Amino acid sequence: MPQPLELSLAEHCARLLSRGERRFVLLTGNAEACQQQATALWQYGALWLGDGPAECLPQKSQHTMPWLGQEYPLVVVNGFSGLSPEILGAVGGAVRAGGLLVLLMPALTDWSVFSDPDHRRYVSQPEEISRCYPHFLQRLLRLLQTDPDVWLWDLSANHLQAELPELPAVVWHRTVDADGCLSTEQHAAMLAVEQCALAAKAYPLVIMADRGRGKSTALGLAARHLLAQGKRLVVTAPSQQSAQTLFRHAGQHALLSFYSPEMLLEQNVDCDLLLVDEAAAIPAALLRQLQQKYQRVVYATTIHGYEGSGHGFELRMCRWLATHWPHWQQLTLTVPLRWAVSDPLEPLLANILLLDADASPLPATRSTKFTLQQVSSAELLQDEALLRQLFGLLVLAHYQTSPTDLRLLLDCPDIEIWLWRDDIALYGVALLMREGPIDRALAEQIWAGRRRPRGQLLPQTLLAHCGYRDAANYRYRRVMRIAVHPACQQQGLGSQFMAALSQHYQGLADFLGCSFAATPEVLRFWRKQGWQAVRLGLSKDVATGCHAAVLLLALRPELQTQLTQWQQQFQRQLPVWLAHGLSDLTTEIIVPLLQSATVEPLTGQEQQDLLAFSDHHRSPDHCWPSVLRAMQVHSAELAQLPKLLAALLIQRFWQGKDWVWLAQQHQLAGQKAVVQQLRQAIKQLLLPHGGEEQ
Repeated sequence: MPQPLELSLAEHCARLLSRGERRFVLLTGNAEACQQQATALWQYGALWLGDGPAECLPQKSQHTMPWLGQEYPLVVVNGFSGLSPEILGAVGGAVRAGGLLVLLMPALTDWSVFSDPDHRRYVSQPEEISRCYPHFLQRLLRLLQTDPDVWLWDLSANHLQAELPELPAVVWHRTVDADGCLSTEQHAAMLAVEQCALAAKAYPLVIMADRGRGKSTALGLAARHLLAQGKRLVVTAPSQQSAQTLFRHAGQHALLSFYSPEMLLEQNVDCDLLLVDEAAAIPAALLRQLQQKYQRVVYATTIHGYEGSGHGFELRMCRWLATHWPHWQQLTLTVPLRWAVSDPLEPLLANILLLDADASPLPATRSTKFTLQQVSSAELLQDEALLRQLFGLLVLAHYQTSPTDLRLLLDCPDIEIWLWRDDIALYGVALLMREGPIDRALAEQIWAGRRRPRGQLLPQTLLAHCGYRDAANYRYRRVMRIAVHPACQQQGLGSQFMAALSQHYQGLADFLGCSFAATPEVLRFWRKQGWQAVRLGLSKDVATGCHAAVLLLALRPELQTQLTQWQQQFQRQLPVWLAHGLSDLTTEIIVPLLQSATVEPLTGQEQQDLLAFSDHHRSPDHCWPSVLRAMQVHSAELAQLPKLLAALLIQRFWQGKDWVWLAQQHQLAGQKAVVQQLRQAIKQLLLPHGGEEQ
């Protein structure tokens, strides 16, 4: 082999470029030697992630990923700084044809004992890193060593473990058509965007593709044509930088502008077409609001990428579009444009990070007898087929599932993995985290707002947000994820699964709990299981666009009193929050949170005030305090009212909406019509069964 080795690599890269392919290089040894050798490979325009020499302009391996959407001839990932699965996968799409993705790691014999800084995210305290398992790296090494297209470079021996393979000369052509498109698929996508803007009737268009298929370019080329026709276009994306490919191909124009999704909802922006790039990274709740407001919208999203889960986008957004916009259209781009179809890097990373994992088909004849089975991460390491099935279910069920969750499955010391299955197939998966108790001294710091360690979500939120000191004393199992096979959802399997888990944990923990983005469907599921709401976040989660709800289930009879106290406190505080920070929360979220409350019954005077309003002509504003008391005393009955009546009571008396807003929102003929409905609501609230008020 010619020396030095970097010259041999350079020769092979030239051949790779002619083939339109890329390669993964694993560079192993001690940290200093790996950095020195990677520096020798350095070239202008390359990207270095993690610690490195100043001349290589190293960037921190952070999750903002400002380099997304850009291309580099060489990408160096310093695994000694922490091997983030999410970064590893995301950066794969940033390597251009003919380029190398170089991973710096310790000697192969040291991987099982390597103290990876990335493990910090999976434990509460830094000193607990040693508790993490090495399974993710063990699986990674197995996959790299068995892939013939991976170049393994062992610096301890100063040679590649195998001779670099001969690469037959194959000329990779990229032919640009008259419109600037590189494939018939891309050209069809460009025309579809133009048609969406020009059609007589507004409809949404969805363009889905893996990275490197040219979807953003298609949007940009279409935008250039539409701008030339005088159309006003608006672009939104998770960030302006993530839409730079679109803008580069559209060109600068006075009729083209960028707004964040939030700004588009807050302002009335005039446009002929709204282009949403990397749509899966924007919460579905925001996308639905954008669709309802702007109507003529094009969504471009990645299927297996890291700008959001395309699977989740299909489940949450495409199904909604199909229901509410029957004329919606969808295109999928499959042919890679930035590298050849024969490129081995993309399938390698997909295999490593299970980007292509899917739920296995269920048998035609399904069992009615299921078994609760616990599986360890060590067992998953040895059973690749089960790991793929399990992860595929998680991806389908939760749009935020990411490669970080794969490492969580394999390495986190506090996760418990449960399967709901029969002898043949896997029907459900649940991931539970062990949390609590928390040391008294640390708990006091959390309660006082001085400390907020990682993890321990349930006891921490009860301490820091709710102020419950006793919460630190209990053992929790937090349901982090629960997934049921899409082919058998809405058939009670999730409820059966949770009932079996609740039975199993009797005596093993004090509370089962969950914290999730509160949507009406998910809230109804957990309330159906008998879980009680104890907290609702005052601000929306950035990733989901929803408020987080915390619900608990007591696993010992004597703890039900404690849980009831927490639930009652939440019930008393909810109206106060709805009048202020949660004044825009929808009634579809509020109603499932309402539970029976132990409060002083209505006084005689309060009953008379309510009677004067409901059966006579007393102004509702003059009876406001009594109505508030009635809603508190009869909170369980409030949740059972017809939707319109419950919404009017909540929005007027808890959230303070004015008469004009209420009439418009519910399509009622003015204030008098709203008041008439409120009178009926009070009657049904106080006399739900038609009896006489006692």
